[in-house]
Formats: sequence, C-alpha cells, structure tokens
Amino acid sequence: MAEFPVDPTGADLRAIFAQAFKGSGKAYNNYIQAQNPDLRLERSPAAEMAASSPIGSAIKQALPNRVGDTRVGQIIADNLPERMRRGFLGIGLGGLSDEELGEFSKARAEDPELRRATVELGKVPLQDGITEVDLGPGNYRAKAAQAAGVVAADMASDGMRNVWWFLNAPQAVAQVAMFQGMRQASANAAQGDPNLDPRQALIRNRNLRMAAAAPAWIATSMGIGNFARQPGYKATAPSELDPTETANPIAEVANRYFLGRSGRLLPYEEFVKERPDVSRGEYNAYKAYLFSGSSPVKATLDGIQGPEVTFMGKSIPLATGLIPMAGAVIGARRGIRRGVAAVNKGDGYADEAALLKVYQDLKESSRNPKAGVSDSDVSKALMDYRKQQEENENKVAKSVIANTSAITGASALSGYVLESIRRALKGKAPQYEDENS
Repeated sequence: MAEFPVDPTGADLRAIFAQAFKGSGKAYNNYIQAQNPDLRLERSPAAEMAASSPIGSAIKQALPNRVGDTRVGQIIADNLPERMRRGFLGIGLGGLSDEELGEFSKARAEDPELRRATVELGKVPLQDGITEVDLGPGNYRAKAAQAAGVVAADMASDGMRNVWWFLNAPQAVAQVAMFQGMRQASANAAQGDPNLDPRQALIRNRNLRMAAAAPAWIATSMGIGNFARQPGYKATAPSELDPTETANPIAEVANRYFLGRSGRLLPYEEFVKERPDVSRGEYNAYKAYLFSGSSPVKATLDGIQGPEVTFMGKSIPLATGLIPMAGAVIGARRGIRRGVAAVNKGDGYADEAALLKVYQDLKESSRNPKAGVSDSDVSKALMDYRKQQEENENKVAKSVIANTSAITGASALSGYVLESIRRALKGKAPQYEDENS
C-alpha cells in the first residue's frame, strides 16, 4: 500500500494543491445523478449551496451531522428531561452523516474520474495523480496544502461570496427555508415507501416549485414593506413636496420589487402624524438601534413594529414578518405530507414505479434486434411514465400551494391583528417627553 512521504517535496505539495484547487462539490452530485438517470434526484437547498462553494463542501465533511455526534451535545442531553433529549440530540448541524461520508469515500475509491474531480478531506493524491492515500494524524504540511487549494478554488470561483450575496435578501432566505422544509418533508414521506427514493424530488418542474414557494417570499416582502409604503416611512422614490408620495411610480415599483427597498423613516414630526403611538424617545432609541453596530443580524424587543430581527439592514417584524415566514414553512411540510398521501391513495407512486420498470425493460430489450422492440414502443412507454409522473407531481404541488397559502395567510392575518392590538393598547404617546433632556 502506498504511503505519503514523511518529508513531502515541493512536487508532492503541488500535486495536493492542484487536485484540491480543481475539485468541485457539484461533481459528486452529478455522479449520483448519472447513477440514477431515470430519477430526478434532489438535494436540500443547504446542501446545494454548500456544494457550489469549495469551502462549503469541505466544511460539510468536517462538521458533525447532528448535536448527538458531539461530546458537548451528549453532556447537555444528559441533563435534559427524557422527552426533550431525543429531539435535542437530533438537531442537525449541517455536516454529512457517517453513512453519507462512507458512500462518498467508497464512490471515490471505485471511480478514478470522481477522485480527480472531488476533494475528500485527509485524502490526497501522490505525484502520479492516480494513487490516493489517507494522511492520518500529522502530515500538517500536506493538510495545509490541501486546505490552501480549497481556499484558492473558492476564491477563484467566488463560491462563498456568491452564497453570501444570494442570502443578502430576506426573501431569498425565506425561499431557501421553504425549499429546505419541502425537501425534509419529502425525505420523511419516502421513508418506508418502496416506491419512493428519499433523494427523489416530488416536485420536479421548476415553475411549480417556485409557485409553491411564492407564499414565503410574498409574506417576507409584506413584512419588510416591499409591497406598499408603511405608515411612518417615506416612499422609495419620494416627491420633494410630500415624501410619502412617490415622484416616479415606475421607479417606486422597481425599487420595491427588484431592489428590495422599503423607504426610510420620516422625521419624527412627520412620522408621528401616522404613528401617534410612538413617542420621541422610542423613535430615537429605535434609530440608534438601527445604526448601531456592524453585525449583519441583530434583534430588538422595542422596534417600531414590535419585536423584530434586522437582517442585512432589513427590519423583519416578528408579528407581521417572521411568523408568516414560519407559517409558510409549516404549510409546505404539511402540503408535502398530504400530497403524498393523496397520491398513494390512488396508487399513483406504485403506478409510476411500474411504468418506469416497463420503460426500462423495453429500453434494455430494444438493444437486442431480435427482441422486436421498436423505438416507438420505447417512446410510448416513456410518455406513459412521464404522464403518470406529472400527474403525481401536480397533486403534490397543488397540495403544497393550498396548504402554504392557507397557513401563511392565516399567520399573516394573525400577525397584523396582533400588531394592531399592540398599537391600540399603547394609545397616543407623549410626543415631547424627551425634548428637554
């Protein structure tokens, strides 16, 4: 068995760096899909984003899979009530499970092309570019060369920065949370079902998926004021005569929809005309909160619209923003479960599996001229399979859209009612309480 040299040369380290620099997390995803050409496999959005970044892909290999995989987690769990312990230990930390790491390592060991295209932490190539060895403990220079290659690849591909910029908008975060909830619900629904693969996408069509996720970003947009000017705020393209009115309706729509702007706070003298429940002291304290610190995420219990989280400079109220977002994720998970149940009630997935087998058998038989299977037979079998697949997909998509819309709508309405009650209970605040001080 080949061993890595105790004192690696510059050529050894260059080979390690080059392989790590050229590696890609997406190559493994493509490999898995190639092994299952007739199934539309789906990874969680978090895993997809990690795979798009070389650093993210490496971090997933290094992180624990769940809290229960860590020593600290086990110690904390020992002091929790029994009913809470299992849920706590099962909290995901983003890393690959031992099973997933084992499958990844086995696939790389069996496929030299996959070894060339991916990076496995702690395993590095020798100078021949073919043989790969396990570093084990020590060999810090070799490990540093591999880490440097991963970092250089990420910088060259803008990996982590692209992920960061994508998540800059609260709407994008809401959409990712929505897709993540749908993915987890799909995997759970497939457990114990012989006709479903836990990695399979139940809603394959991109437009259907985006439609299913629409309630999440709509709720978020409403919560941060992207749909209409909120009381106490300027228009995004304000008129010089009246800042609550827009000087350019087209620019107003573009600012809100495309740029995600919601307008700035009015000066207090104007602000209080629309929000008489807010005192000057509360107004000043809130402005100080908004502009203090440099953290991309912060929170306050005393926001203009009640408790809120400020994400990348966008204020998301708890009642009218975060609760509807959570409702969208809950609705998506419920929609997946009910959609799968509806399909199974009509044996939809069993029919889909049977039609897939018919298509695969005919496709295999068509390679033998003596079998008498024509191209039209194979095409018809494929169309029958796709028709059943689309029928199942539509049922699940309709269920997700219906449940998400209902729960998100109810959550948003409840949030606006709660916020209205909060303002009404406060009543009119003294406007000049802090003027002398």
